[in-house]
Amino acid sequence: MISEYVAPETDSLDGQAPGAPSFVRVLGQREINMIARRTFIKRASMMAIAGTASAIGRQSHGQQVSNSAGTEPPKLKAPEGACDCHMHIYDPARFPMPPSPRVAPSNATVSDYRLLQKRIGTTRVVVVQPRNYAIDNRVTVDAIARLGPNARGVAVLHPTVTDAELKALHAAGVRGIRFTLGDPATAVVKVDMIEPLAKRVAELGWHVQFNVEGAQIIELANLLRRLPTQLVFDHLANPPLPAGIEHPSHSIVRGLIDKGRTWVKLSGAYSNSKIGPPSYP
Repeated sequence: MISEYVAPETDSLDGQAPGAPSFVRVLGQREINMIARRTFIKRASMMAIAGTASAIGRQSHGQQVSNSAGTEPPKLKAPEGACDCHMHIYDPARFPMPPSPRVAPSNATVSDYRLLQKRIGTTRVVVVQPRNYAIDNRVTVDAIARLGPNARGVAVLHPTVTDAELKALHAAGVRGIRFTLGDPATAVVKVDMIEPLAKRVAELGWHVQFNVEGAQIIELANLLRRLPTQLVFDHLANPPLPAGIEHPSHSIVRGLIDKGRTWVKLSGAYSNSKIGPPSYP
């Protein structure tokens, strides 16, 4: 036999109605067994929930992600709606790449990226067509669809693209075209394609994106100033080192920014570094 304290129903903070007497009820063996069973189930459930939460935490915070160093979340929490403005998908198992002298990752799929996105805390993303896929934009369009309404894309095109294809890409979430011109050995686009394509995508409200070297920015300065679209420069506009912002290309980019139609991505700083990426603890 045990005794169970039962308090009257109340809205008071201490669980007892003011002035109301407490009372003791004597329990039988059957009720004792029921209480013991309820207690066991409650405690077991709490342990299961705690274990599940711990496992989820370990999965999101301690899981290794392909092409990413470290496993812990950033010390600086990403704000709500934070956007990863530049990433690539490489999925040769589903979308084979044409031959290229440039070695590409083989394990940078949408599933891989979702793990990284979960760890760093971003919710929006811009999927950029990698040069290894040339003008076959299926991998990028597929990624946009799988990542959902918070994803947009940047394609790589040739002037042979039809108006119907442009409209289809727009409907799929593409909002820009990219010109990577720094390495002639791996470039799949040419300078003479920039202006004709810019005029066509301007009607769709797209931007034109550049991954070029500082010397090329100087060569293209007049062309850049007359393009009808907004402009985006990848990777800090690749300022040549050690000159950095003292290089003449910086003043050209700054002048374009001052006109209110140019953006520079804070991305890929390691690609222009003389000592390589930092070693994050």
